Amino acid sequence: MATAKLFSPMEAGFANTSSIKQQVLQSLQTGEEYRHAFIEEAVRTRITAQIKTIREQRKWDYKQLADKIDKKVSWAYRLEDPNMAPPTIPTLLQVAAAFDVGLDVRFCPFSEFLDDVTSLTPESFAVPSFDDELKSGSFLKSRHRIRVHRCSKRRPRRKSISAETGQAKYDCHNKIIGIYRASRPDLAALAS
Repeated sequence: MATAKLFSPMEAGFANTSSIKQQVLQSLQTGEEYRHAFIEEAVRTRITAQIKTIREQRKWDYKQLADKIDKKVSWAYRLEDPNMAPPTIPTLLQVAAAFDVGLDVRFCPFSEFLDDVTSLTPESFAVPSFDDELKSGSFLKSRHRIRVHRCSKRRPRRKSISAETGQAKYDCHNKIIGIYRASRPDLAALAS
C-alpha cells in the first residue's frame, strides 16, 4: 500500500469543496496503488453510510432490515461497518429490493468520481422508496445525465428525439455525444 495517508471522503467534512478536491487530486496523483485504495475505501464508506441512512430513514432497526433481506441480525450490522468486506452485488440487490430503491453499479472516470466524492452531503445518502417517489411526482420531473465527447472536427450537431425512448440524441459524424433523459412533457420543448 502507498505510504501516503488515505484521504477518506467522510473525513473531508463539508469544508471548502475546491480545496478538498485539490487535496484529493494531488493524493490521487501519487500513484495507481493509492488511487485504487482510495476508490475501495470510498466505495466501502459510501455504501455503508448509505445503507445506515436509508435504514434510519425508514425507521427500521437491524432486526427489521435482517428480516427483509433474509439474513441474520449480525449480517445487518456488517452491512453498515466500513471495516468489513464490502457486500457483494447480489447482497446489494437484496438490500435495494428491501428498501425498494434502484441500484447503480458502474465504472466511471476518476474525474467524475472525484466530483461525486467531494460534493457529498448527509442528504445525498437518503433515497426515497419507489412509492415515495410516485407520491412526490418524481417521475414527472426531468432527469439529466449528459456525457460529452469532443469531435475531432467542428461541425454543427444534429438533434433528434426518439419516440420510443424519449431520449434526445446529439450526433456528430455518426457519433453520439450526449444523452438527455426527459419526462414526456419536456419532449415537446426539446423538439422545438
